[in-house]
Amino acid sequence: MNRRAISTVVGAVFFIIIFTTAVTFVTYDMNLLNNFTDAFVTKSQSDADANHEEFSITKVTVDNNKFNITIQNSGNIPITINRLWILDKSNIASGVSKYDVNQIVYPGNSLTKVGQNLPLYINSTHGYDLKLVTMRGNVKEFFANSASQAPVYLQLFVLPNSGPNNFNTTLLLGVTNNMTNGGALSNIQANMVVKNLTGFGKTTLISGPTPTSYSLLNNGDLTFFKWDYKINGTSGYKVNFQASLKNGYLYNNASQNVVVTSTPQINFTTPANPANETNGIGHMSNLLSTITPQVTGRVEIAISGYTLNTVKNGTCSTDIRIGTSLISPQGALGNTKLGVSINSTSATANAKVPFSNTVQVSGLALGTKEYIQIGKQMGGVSGSTCAWRNINLSVKEI
Repeated sequence: MNRRAISTVVGAVFFIIIFTTAVTFVTYDMNLLNNFTDAFVTKSQSDADANHEEFSITKVTVDNNKFNITIQNSGNIPITINRLWILDKSNIASGVSKYDVNQIVYPGNSLTKVGQNLPLYINSTHGYDLKLVTMRGNVKEFFANSASQAPVYLQLFVLPNSGPNNFNTTLLLGVTNNMTNGGALSNIQANMVVKNLTGFGKTTLISGPTPTSYSLLNNGDLTFFKWDYKINGTSGYKVNFQASLKNGYLYNNASQNVVVTSTPQINFTTPANPANETNGIGHMSNLLSTITPQVTGRVEIAISGYTLNTVKNGTCSTDIRIGTSLISPQGALGNTKLGVSINSTSATANAKVPFSNTVQVSGLALGTKEYIQIGKQMGGVSGSTCAWRNINLSVKEI
């Protein structure tokens, strides 16, 4: 074999080697490019899916000392809740705990009872920081009973804050989630403490709080709790209402005072002259005055005027009577007689004899009208006539 033939063979061998190497490199490079492209597409799709995940925590309660979390998928792709991270804010030394959830919530659906099957038991007086993590890496943080960790903005409104005895008032506690970490508050429960400050009275709860609890309050949101009370008391009776959250931050509260502003009833009258009396049987006068006790149920009645008898040494008898019913003028003596009778004897015929009497009565029903009359009677000389003139009357609650 000559040199030219050998050279041709060697050249062919080198060409094959170079060609094979080039093809191998190009193939490797193309495979690497394809793998990169696939990974890029996969990552882009994963990022897109992650950006399209939309879910929220709609309810958090505690059942059997375990969290019962409800998750709403408001997006258009399925979401896998991968893990739950939890930190007991009242016992930070215990550290962060991780629990596998691995539950799917489909678009437009809710996932309930998350946490009920986990080996996690909670203390209802503690605050918890929780994070739900999806398989795509999205995180939703929320707080349970975390009002104990920082002050929450509280406002207490009273409508009305004053009134007469035996009035109703409504209290509204506004709770705003102003947590600086942007998380939601869950399992919110309100508490009301009532304290008498001055005066004498009684404050009675009619209803409330309504609602008894609020399952979830997103950051920046506001909710209200409502109470209704009845206030009974003397004028100046003042009561303090202090509202807070159960297991809330120390000294985080809102308060308002409510006061009874009733003033005792007082009436001054100059009634028409009662009819004359011509015998000793005795009759009721016309209506002199009325009073409706509002505060104490204690009433003082003062009456003055003069009597005259048509004969010398004739006597006219006057007493004060009160009752919840009005007895017709000239009706038989009735209702409750207060104090003693005042007997006025004329020294001469038709002599004017001044009289006055002041009596007190207690235990009258608040809000019930009482009628004031006098019982009048002639005595001393048969055939004489008694008359009552210039009567002045004052009736006041004391």
